[in-house]
Amino acid sequence: MVHTGGTEHTASTAFPPPQESDRGAPSNPDVVRPLIHEWTTATSSTNQRLADLLEAGEQIPDFAVIGTDHQTAGRGRLDRTWSVPAGAALTCSLPVRIPAGTPQESLGWLPIVTGLAVRAALAEAGVAAQLKWPNDVLVDGRKICGILARVVAVDGGLSVVIGTGINLTLTEDDFRAGGVPDGRATSVLLESGDTDRDRLLASLVAHLRDRVTSLLEHGPAGALADEARQAMVTLGSAVRVHLPGDRQLTGTAVRLDSSAGLVVLPDGAAGPQDEVTVSAGDVVHVRPA
Repeated sequence: MVHTGGTEHTASTAFPPPQESDRGAPSNPDVVRPLIHEWTTATSSTNQRLADLLEAGEQIPDFAVIGTDHQTAGRGRLDRTWSVPAGAALTCSLPVRIPAGTPQESLGWLPIVTGLAVRAALAEAGVAAQLKWPNDVLVDGRKICGILARVVAVDGGLSVVIGTGINLTLTEDDFRAGGVPDGRATSVLLESGDTDRDRLLASLVAHLRDRVTSLLEHGPAGALADEARQAMVTLGSAVRVHLPGDRQLTGTAVRLDSSAGLVVLPDGAAGPQDEVTVSAGDVVHVRPA
C-alpha cells in the first residue's frame, strides 16, 4: 500500500451505502465465497467503518468481510494515512470477538498471526513473503501488505477489528506517483503472482480463521510461535527502532517475548542482561553499508 504523510485524519462517518452497481467480492464462481457483510466501491477506512458498525450495535459475524474497491483515507500505525489507486489493492477488515478471560499477552500476537495468514494466502498466489515486526509483510524487503488491528468495546465485551491492505495490481509507476522510493514496495502483480482478488480474499479469510481461532483458544505457544519465528525476517537483523519521544534504539533483534514484544540487544551491550523489549515503535531494518 502507498503511505503518505500528512495531518491527522478524522474518518468520515458518512460512508456510502452498498449499491447494486458496487463490484462486490468475490465474483469468481469457482471460488468458495467468504461471508461479505459489506463491499463498496469507495470507503474512507474499512477499519473505521467496521468499528462504527460494531459500536452502533450492528450484528456482524466473526470473520465477515467489510471491504472496498477504493479506500480513500485509511489509517496505519502511528496515525499515518495511506491510499492506493482504485481497484489496485485487496483492502478489507474483519471482526473477531475476544473470548472472556483471553490472556492479554495473546492480544499482542494478533498482528503477527494476521501476518502469518497473509503470508500463507500470498504463498498460494505464488508469492513468497516474510514478516517484519510488528505489522508488515515483505517480499525481499519490499512491502506488499500492511496490517492494523484495533480493539473495540461491543455489547459489554471486546472485539478486535483486523484490517489488511494487500498491494494487488499496483505498478512501479503507481508507487512512484504515491511518493514511494524505488525498491520499497511491491505488489502481487510485480511479483508475477496470481492477481485474482476472489481467490486471494477467500484464501486470506480461511487462513485468518484458522490462525486467529487457534491463537484465541490455545495461545501463541507451539506451532504459531514457531511459524512466526521462521517467517519473521526482523529476528537476527540489525534494527533501528523509532520510539515515542523521538528516541531511537539501535541493536540486534533477538526474539519475540510472550506478548510478541520485540527483544533487542542494544549495540555495545555487555550481554543479555542489557536486552530491551519494545512493545510499540516503528522498526526500520538497517541495511549493510
